[in-house]
Amino acid sequence: MVTMKCPDCQEDLTQVPTSHGPGLDVCSSGHGLWLDVGEVNFFVEDYSSLKRALGHTGSVAVKTETLCPRCKQHMESSTVSRTSFMICDSCRGWWLPHGSLTRLNETYRGAAVPIQIGEPELYAQAAARHHKRDNRVRHQPGLKTPHSHAQGLWFWVLFFGLALGIGGIIFAAGIDKTLRTTLWSRPPDHPFLYLAAGILGGFWLVADGWLLRQRKRLIESIPTSTIRSLALGLVEISGQAQPEENLLSSPFSGLPCVFYTYAVEERVSSGKHTRWETIAKGTSEQPFLVSDTTGRVLVVPLGAELILQDERTFRNDWLEALPPTTIAGLNRLEISTERWMGSKTLRCRESFILPEELVYVLGTAHAHLGATERIENSARLYIGSSRDHEFIISDRTERDLLSQLQWQVLAYGAGGLALAATCVSIIFKYYLTTVS
Repeated sequence: MVTMKCPDCQEDLTQVPTSHGPGLDVCSSGHGLWLDVGEVNFFVEDYSSLKRALGHTGSVAVKTETLCPRCKQHMESSTVSRTSFMICDSCRGWWLPHGSLTRLNETYRGAAVPIQIGEPELYAQAAARHHKRDNRVRHQPGLKTPHSHAQGLWFWVLFFGLALGIGGIIFAAGIDKTLRTTLWSRPPDHPFLYLAAGILGGFWLVADGWLLRQRKRLIESIPTSTIRSLALGLVEISGQAQPEENLLSSPFSGLPCVFYTYAVEERVSSGKHTRWETIAKGTSEQPFLVSDTTGRVLVVPLGAELILQDERTFRNDWLEALPPTTIAGLNRLEISTERWMGSKTLRCRESFILPEELVYVLGTAHAHLGATERIENSARLYIGSSRDHEFIISDRTERDLLSQLQWQVLAYGAGGLALAATCVSIIFKYYLTTVS
């Protein structure tokens, strides 16, 4: 994780949680705060009007010597509605000096869910957290560092490698024994069925790991195309998400987005056991645009496999109730929060793609009906699903996706072999005997 520093005082920014969305990275000395790409939607009610104002000639962008806290590129200074701030042209993050967020929020109002921003409280929390963090580091020299994090990664690499080796040895020993004449030392019982299921489960994990490896190889083999150079067939693009028409609202938090997915689960009791049962799930069906420096193209998300990392969860229990926006979303979905005796215990989950957020899409480029090759790709092609190819939409970068798949392949392969080999060895030890 990159440590961001204040452009003014070069002190580490402190993350402060908020009730409106993600945490804010705030200067503990009060110089300003940082918004990652898309986060301005959470803290300015009428973001659409602000975006239009930025596009007018009255908003002048001037290159500065100030470096972006996120990617260390030079930022541009912009002024809109007599409020100045800086935007990074590379990562699209915003640096708002002290008081700028309050003035923007007061100028651009009009959302269904009012937003109240108390900047003095944010800076006070940042100062308190910064002081507490300094004390903790000073009195706990054994606190984890990036070096120790790397050591942790190496530990898991060695762990899975060792598990794979031991599992292979045990499995080979089991195969050798099956080549000999064996007799049952005890009849099969319920534990034997569990062991047999463990063997099948182990091989299923290995097969799943192999499929993930095939997906990883596919992503590696497909070059990332610019939108201007798209051709019919399987393509891979990366760019910023934009609404085709109007922004959507996420179902349970009411936040502006271009795409969302949700699930509602109810806690169900059966005797002494409880489980979460899914009672509703779905995704938005409205297409959205992905743009890069060469153009933009329509993405139709129906049938896509979603790999979204920003998931928000809302639940109620005897300590807390569901937020009003979540209850309103459940009502729109026609899901009651009450049962004939008392209230339901619900868990509502949602993930979404924010406007201007960087997205990765692997899918099939189709031609619109009646479109000719003489027109631009933005009007001629769209990206959607196909029975012959995978269709993936993610808010991770390609590099992050490949890293995640690499770990999953290793974990599934080593874990599956170890599970199957262990179950086989137990069966040979307790249920079979070798006749010499």
